[in-house]
Amino acid sequence: MGRHSLRIIMVLGALVTLVGGTGIFAVFTDRATAGDNAVTSGTRPKSADLRIEPAVLVGGTFVCDADADGILWENEDTATAQFTVTDAQPGNSLGDAYICLKNVGSAVLGLTASAIDLVDVEAECTGDEAAAGDTTCGVDGVSGVPQVGELSRLLTVTADRVECTAAEPPSESPVALDAYSAVNFDGLAPDGITCFWIQMAYPTPATDADAQVAQSDTVTWRFAFDGRAE
Repeated sequence: MGRHSLRIIMVLGALVTLVGGTGIFAVFTDRATAGDNAVTSGTRPKSADLRIEPAVLVGGTFVCDADADGILWENEDTATAQFTVTDAQPGNSLGDAYICLKNVGSAVLGLTASAIDLVDVEAECTGDEAAAGDTTCGVDGVSGVPQVGELSRLLTVTADRVECTAAEPPSESPVALDAYSAVNFDGLAPDGITCFWIQMAYPTPATDADAQVAQSDTVTWRFAFDGRAE
């Protein structure tokens, strides 16, 4: 009988210990809580967002509003031509053009300038063009479609990134239009503005035959400025 009572006491002791572990016999506590917290991330510009404006050079300073509409940096592209030249002759300078770019994105942009969508066609077969060896001068006799011209390989373009407020003439090596060569430039910080001075020329060819086969040709193209997030 004594052993049975002892067992009951031991079991009750274990139960009291278990109940004590539930907090019934724990120290009293209280908690005070604050309101719900929330963090919402704000919108950001695109990482790469490059805008373009045709410019004019006034007193050595770029004015990035060539159309004088008072609205800047709304253009991701512009339909404004930089060069429209007729009767270009060997040895001619074909003029200067000016471009402003602004990085309205959130990342630093590396810049690349190039000539794209280039088309070089024969408008006519004139002078000694055929005699000089141009077998594709003029339009095709069957289809009536202009044939491939030779002028683009003789033209050069100089695209140089310059300070907008202290413009200096371009110093980069000329790039042949038909090579589709891209010229790389250092990064442009977010909200940064930079300017390009572009010069076109028709240098005197190595031989007169080269000038003969390139006569009465027409070249069309666009300048492209690409920004890549760095």
